Amino acid sequence: MQKPKGADTVITFFDNLKELALLVILIASMVYRRQLKLTKWQRTLTIGEWTMYIMLSIALPLYAVLYIAFILGT
Repeated sequence: MQKPKGADTVITFFDNLKELALLVILIASMVYRRQLKLTKWQRTLTIGEWTMYIMLSIALPLYAVLYIAFILGT
């Protein structure tokens, strides 16, 4: 069965949209981690802020390593 002509274009569009959303989330996470780091110098972080700080400190480098491994693997 053949795909309709516009199906590839729509799939490509949504794939690009997904990548853009991921980039926005990544940038927002980096900015929020920086803001938490600056807040840590001014006052003690709350439990929720500490949780986010630790999660972002682990997740951002982990994502970078996995993304590089994915690119090198293809």
